[in-house]
Amino acid sequence: MGNDLRATGQGQAWSWPLADWDRMWRPSQWLKKPPRPHRTHILHLLAILVLAGYANIIGNEVLADAWHIPFNLGVLGVALLIARRAGTTWTTMGLRSDRWRRGATVGGVVIGIIAVGVSVGIALPATRELFRDERIISNSIGWVLFQASVRVPLATALYEEVLFRGIVFGMLIRRRSPLVAALITSVLFGLWHILPTLDTIQTNPAGNLFTGSVGLVIAIGGAIAGTFVAGLGFLWVRLYANSTYAAVLAHIGTNSIAMLGALVVVHLL
Repeated sequence: MGNDLRATGQGQAWSWPLADWDRMWRPSQWLKKPPRPHRTHILHLLAILVLAGYANIIGNEVLADAWHIPFNLGVLGVALLIARRAGTTWTTMGLRSDRWRRGATVGGVVIGIIAVGVSVGIALPATRELFRDERIISNSIGWVLFQASVRVPLATALYEEVLFRGIVFGMLIRRRSPLVAALITSVLFGLWHILPTLDTIQTNPAGNLFTGSVGLVIAIGGAIAGTFVAGLGFLWVRLYANSTYAAVLAHIGTNSIAMLGALVVVHLL
C-alpha cells in the first residue's frame, strides 16, 4: 500500500499527494483543483454509476433479504475492479491500510455521539414514538440483532460508503475540486435513497404524516435532502480521518444504533 502513492501519485500529477489528503477536511482545501485533471476514466465512472443504479433497483424491488449481503458485496467488488482498472488508487479511495487505525478512532467517536443522541431520543416521550418501526414490531429480536450487527454493516454501510465516499468521490476528485466532487457525490447519494424511502413511508410512524401524491413528493424530497446532508457529513468524516473506514463506522452507527433503539422501545419500553 505504501508503494501505491509512489507508483501512481508522484509519477502522475493527477493523483493528489498524501499530504493533501491528510488535510483535505479543512475548508481552505475545498476549492483546490487537482494538480492535473485526469480525463481518461469517465467511461469507467459511468459504468460504475449504471451498475449501481441497476443494483439499487434490483436490491429494493426484486431481491429477497437473504441475498442482499452477497449481492451488494458482489456489486461492490465489480465496482472496485472497474475503478482500479481506471487507475484509481487505494489512497484516492480512502482505503490505505496505514490509515485504518485513525479511521477506527474517528468512526468510534462518531458512533459514541450517535449513541448518546439515540438515547436522548428514546428518553423523551415526544420523540420516542418515532422509534416504533413496523419492521421491528413484526419481526423477532434475533432478526433485529442480525440486521443491526451483520446486514446493515456489510450490505448497507460498507457497501454504500466504499461505493460513494470511496470510489465515486475518489474518481470525481481526479477531475474536480473536493467541494464539487463532494456535492456531486452527495446528490447521487440522495437520489440513491428514493426507493428505500418509499418502503420506509409504509413501515415508520412518521410515514403517516405524508399522505397523497403531495405528501409523497414532500417525503421523497425530504429524504433526498436529508441523505444529501448525511452524505456530506459522512464524507467529512472520511476526509478528517483520511479513511473511508471512518465513514463506514459512522454509517453503521447511524443505522444500527437507530435499529437497536427501536428494539428497546418496542420490546422493553
